[in-house]
Amino acid sequence: MPGLELIETTSYWNIWYWIVTVVAWSMNSHWTLGVPHDAIRQADRKGGDFAEHCDLQAHINARRLIYYVDLGGPYYIAFICFLLALLAGWGFYWGYELAQAVFLLAAPLFFSSLFTIKLAYRIQDEALQGEPLRKALKRRRIWNQFIGMAAITIAAMAAIYHYVVINNYFMPTGAFAPAGFQ
Repeated sequence: MPGLELIETTSYWNIWYWIVTVVAWSMNSHWTLGVPHDAIRQADRKGGDFAEHCDLQAHINARRLIYYVDLGGPYYIAFICFLLALLAGWGFYWGYELAQAVFLLAAPLFFSSLFTIKLAYRIQDEALQGEPLRKALKRRRIWNQFIGMAAITIAAMAAIYHYVVINNYFMPTGAFAPAGFQ
């Protein structure tokens, strides 16, 4: 089938996996609870309408997220946990590289989403406005960035482990190889 050769199951050396990983984490870090980082910065610097729009956007997105979580949150979370467990089993028990790669991308994004849901409930319960709201959004952004950096580092280490240890890349061959490696 034409075009399917672009989709490889050797995910760690596939450029598309790393592009998706970087785009996912940069979007997750830029849009905190649906509020772009530049809107938060403008609200801090300029105030007035910018601050009002930032607060309004955060409250609208928090209410919207809370509505969906209240509607079926435990079922969504259970289903996502099932999928993550399935991916972890396929990837780390049976050694399927694509499942490992998707798990190492999806699991940290899931935990970041749980913390964002927690922030949405905090915004609603404490009725955060103004500077405290923007401070909470900035703190969540920093934690999203930290989780993203850790996730990318762990994915890179998994890729290195997979190709050095499992696939025996970089093993010596030829005249100078130890006995058994020729």
